[in-house]
Amino acid sequence: MKKYIFAVLTAAITMGCADTKKQEKLLLDSVIAVHDKVMASDEHLMKNKMIIDSLIKHDSTTINVDSAKVYLKLVDDADDAMSDWMHNFDAENKGKSHQEIIDYLTDQKKKITVIDSQINIAVTSSNKYLSTTTKK
Repeated sequence: MKKYIFAVLTAAITMGCADTKKQEKLLLDSVIAVHDKVMASDEHLMKNKMIIDSLIKHDSTTINVDSAKVYLKLVDDADDAMSDWMHNFDAENKGKSHQEIIDYLTDQKKKITVIDSQINIAVTSSNKYLSTTTKK
């Protein structure tokens, strides 16, 4: 009888641990999915950044430089937010309890979602600006 109870307890503990690890992995995967989406937008953001920067440096007589600088700052701020997030993100979470990992990943998902919105706004705004700007 003792062997049976021990086997059941061991299985229950193992399954409980597997569920927490699965929950952590699913949450991490959802954070990484948002990250991957943001990285695709970030590429477009960097393209717009280079174009606006080039307009400021080379076509300063044909554009409103102050307007261009506003859009450049918008793009730079979004890019900086993404860089800061990536630099500070810790996917390993070693030495943390299950709840600490869940709390951390939940917070990181919120942060990367905000950055996703920031980058989308910057891309949309800079696209609109560039479409109205006459290039030589």
